[in-house]
Amino acid sequence: MTAYRGVLRPGASELLVSEVFGPTLQGEGPSAGRAAVFLRLGMCNLACAWCDTSYTWDRSSHDLAAELRTTAVVDLVRDVLSRAAPLVVVTGGEPLLQRTTLLSFVRAVSAAGRRVEFETSGSVAPGGLATLVDRFVVSPKLSNSRQSERARLRWGVLHEFAALRSTEFKFVVSSPSDLAEVDEIAARLALAPQRIWVMPEGTTREAVIDGLAALAPGVNRRGWSLSGRMHVLLWGNERAR
Repeated sequence: MTAYRGVLRPGASELLVSEVFGPTLQGEGPSAGRAAVFLRLGMCNLACAWCDTSYTWDRSSHDLAAELRTTAVVDLVRDVLSRAAPLVVVTGGEPLLQRTTLLSFVRAVSAAGRRVEFETSGSVAPGGLATLVDRFVVSPKLSNSRQSERARLRWGVLHEFAALRSTEFKFVVSSPSDLAEVDEIAARLALAPQRIWVMPEGTTREAVIDGLAALAPGVNRRGWSLSGRMHVLLWGNERAR
């Protein structure tokens, strides 16, 4: 959290939040098409070249003091539960940077009957959340992210996620040639094909549609699943949709 101290310093019962929105539709991965509320948190330990939520972490391009806010967990729980959707998606940024404070949030929304899904890069261990979260969608970053392999592929953490039955893996791919990297990661983690989702990188309808068409043959041949970006197809690159 050091890099963010000049912006905001959440207390022990607060989270650093970018936005809460919904009900909307989950646009990606295994829960695509389902009604969901999103809690988007601030901070990230990576800086992916194609990141479409850099407003959660990139102080060189965004005013983080304006983009982020500290919010008490009790207020976030109240806000999320006031929104009528069965699925709560916690995303970022990298949400697991705030994993300790998230324990009470997840317990509260789960006790209210909501299903909780986390979107994470798999570079931060889940800690106590491992037994509380209904599904982790882990998105290990490929070389197209322009992050060092050491930073983006934390093998001990990835093996920990792979051992959880609640985890599925989603890879952001720029071109069919990236699928060879997915092959290597899948082999090292001994991932069954049904746990692997591949999604094209893109923030326009045209880029997503073209990416899906280009990736479909290789994904289908491997027995993986192909994910679109439904929110981009429906609303373009509009925030909070």
